[in-house]
Amino acid sequence: MKFRGRPPLFILLFFSIFGFIGIAMIAFLWGSGDGFGSPPLFFKVFGTFIALGFVLMGFGAPLSALRRVREMEELISSIPQPPPASPPVPESLQCPSCGANVGNAEVSPSGDVKCSYCHGWWNIHRR
Repeated sequence: MKFRGRPPLFILLFFSIFGFIGIAMIAFLWGSGDGFGSPPLFFKVFGTFIALGFVLMGFGAPLSALRRVREMEELISSIPQPPPASPPVPESLQCPSCGANVGNAEVSPSGDVKCSYCHGWWNIHRR
């Protein structure tokens, strides 16, 4: 599974528009009248609950997406990385004790090799 990173900014802004619509609706419902009279209390309370849904969805979705990204980055950074792969052994390497060709012998991460002929150990980094 590949981690893609942060969500695009335009998607976060698109969702936040709904939050701003909810705030504007609450301000309209509870603000001063505009000459047409104020809505009744029942409509103010009912409209406020609807607007709170817009606010929670409009600001909650982007904030939870950003929080999830941060948690995923922390999780990925806490996973221990595997040791680096052992360097490939060229076929021209020869055992220093017997002179046999090493071939495709396995090399430890520190560079130790076991000769398949004389069973002696040596290091490819220290000659």
